[in-house]
Amino acid sequence: MVPSSKAEIAIPVDSLLKLPSQAVYTHHSGQATATVAKKGEVIYVAATCDSLQREVEYYEELYYKARDELDQYKDSVQTEAKQQSSNLLVKLITLFWMGFIAGVLTTIFIIIFKRHGK
Repeated sequence: MVPSSKAEIAIPVDSLLKLPSQAVYTHHSGQATATVAKKGEVIYVAATCDSLQREVEYYEELYYKARDELDQYKDSVQTEAKQQSSNLLVKLITLFWMGFIAGVLTTIFIIIFKRHGK
């Protein structure tokens, strides 16, 4: 966890009104930065926090890593399912031929025993 930071600027109104156009007051504390600027007759206030950006980057990295791992898992499950269905087909074909051969051999033995039995 990134520690919180706070940047405050206290500017007297007369100083702010005397601020030349395009000039800024800036204060930086820890990961926080506060900026006050005068552009023409408009006063702009901005605040940024590097720690928040780091948190966003951290969670984005976790998200992308989890997404990639999920994709890999999905691919491996699909591959395994294809292999299992392929293996099942091979087993069924093998059983079919074993049954066919057993049937042919049984028929031959029955025919031989009937001929010798007469």
